[in-house]
Parts: sequence; structure tokens; C-alpha cells
Amino acid sequence: MDLPTHVVSGLAVGFVLFGRPEIAFIIALGALLPDLDREYWFIPQKKYSDEQRHRALFHNVVMLALVYAVSPFLSLGVFIHMLEDSFTTVKDRGVEWFYPFTRLAKRGRYDVNGNPRPLDPDEHVYFYQEDPAGLIRFAEPDLRQTGPDPVPWRRVYGFALNSNLLDRGFLLGSALMILIWLFVPTMSGTFPNLGSILSTPSRVYQVWTIGLIAIGILFLAGELDRKDQKPKLGGLNFLKIPIFVFGLALLAYWVLLNGATFGSNVQSVFTQPLALVAAIVLLPLLAFILIRWKTKRGTSTAII
Repeated sequence: MDLPTHVVSGLAVGFVLFGRPEIAFIIALGALLPDLDREYWFIPQKKYSDEQRHRALFHNVVMLALVYAVSPFLSLGVFIHMLEDSFTTVKDRGVEWFYPFTRLAKRGRYDVNGNPRPLDPDEHVYFYQEDPAGLIRFAEPDLRQTGPDPVPWRRVYGFALNSNLLDRGFLLGSALMILIWLFVPTMSGTFPNLGSILSTPSRVYQVWTIGLIAIGILFLAGELDRKDQKPKLGGLNFLKIPIFVFGLALLAYWVLLNGATFGSNVQSVFTQPLALVAAIVLLPLLAFILIRWKTKRGTSTAII
């Protein structure tokens, strides 16, 4: 999905479900975060193409958990973004919800025609089937892996192409929901939602505008030197590093402005440190034991 769709969808969820501008803005900002992992200048082109990190690096449950420690509403924005991207087809590469755990499997157990592939003595966990290379050729240029071999099914694919009916439906439908929420009166003829927007202190809008601008600057830094296509602002790519640093500084300032809110949330997450440590240690241990058990200590295979 396109960035405007993610932002407006986040705003619609924030306004309609929570009715507070400050919550709507933080959900919208969270909806921008996952796309910071595109093939920009700070990611080597070959590594990006070979490993297909976009729709994976920041589009996963680990990202959701980390952002939740800062703000549940920020994490909700990330979730909305991931959910919408899951509707896209193999052309737009879906979403790798369980990255990096999906990378335990390096290839499919069956080829694109359903024929079993020879087992690798060094590999014991497989995806069911390889990606059809014929479809991958139609993928967006920056989402098309290099090399002749197909890669396993690693992602959740949907039914819709980016920038077509579903994308525009999300965008315009979300915008319409916001307008209805604002301007359709109650039975008594009042506009309480519009009143809440107008009565919100200007500082709230100023703070969240800083956050949105900071994310926009980081996107701009990446767009100055994209490798998958001719940069639209390629003549200014010498500014990419200072713009990127400025964006990071502005984002840090925004975090500082929200220090009390974010700090209280982080503190609540750590109110039971023993339980947190146990989860961090025991969940990976459980995954390791499960894999070893299902593969009979490496003597058989498991399919995910």
C-alpha cells in the first residue's frame, strides 16, 4: 500500500475508535514506520536484493513487540500497516510476519511444480513450496530477488495489487470515515467530534507534526539515492547524509517531547522484570526444543 493510505487509515482508526486527536496522530505515525526498511542508500543493494528485507525487517511481530514497549498506539499503527500490506499479491511481496524466524528455512521441500526436491544434509526445516519464478518476474523492481532460483514461500500474500482499487479504497474509505466522524451531527444537531478537534490544545498538534515531519525527512533521505530505480532527486544525493542525520535528530527531539508518556509505558512493561526475562529466555528455548524434537535431532525434516 502507498504511504498516504497507511497514514489516513491510521488516522481513521484513531479518530473513530478512540476519538482523541493525539491518539489518532500517534497511530498514523506508527503506520509510517515499517516502510523505512526499503532499499535506500544505507542498505547495500546486493544484500537487499538477495535477502529481500523489505516487507520483512520492520513488518513483523518482533517489530510490533518492540514498538509496543514505547507506545501501544504506535504499535497499533505498525499493525495496521502490516495488515494492509498483507492484502497485496506476490507482485508486491506480501508481509513476512514472523521474520527473522522464517529465515530458519532456506528453501522449499517441493519445487514450483509440486515435485519433491532432494534433501540437504545441512538443512532440516523447509518451507512447503518454492515461489513460482514466473510470478516473481512481475514483482515491483525493488521487490524482485536476483538470481535464477526461486525462493521459498516466506510471506503472507493477499489478493490485491498496490495502487489499484483496494489501495484507493482504503485511502478514500478511511478519509470518508473521518469526514463522517467529524461532520455528521448527532440527533440533537450538535457536532461533538468536531468540537473535540477544535478544543484540542495546539501543542498536541505541534508535537505530533514534529514527529510526522521527522519521519518524512528520513523517507526523503532514502529517496535521494534509491538503487532500484532512477532517483527522482538524484541530483541532490550529496545531501542524503546531512538530511538523514537531521531527520534522526528531529525524531530524537520528538521522542524527548513525549518522554513522560513513553517513559511511563516502558516502565509499565518492566514492572515484572522476572517475567520479562523469563519470556526472553524461555520462548527462544522453546522454539529450539520444538525444532529439534520435530526434526528428531536432525535425522528428519520439518515443514513450515
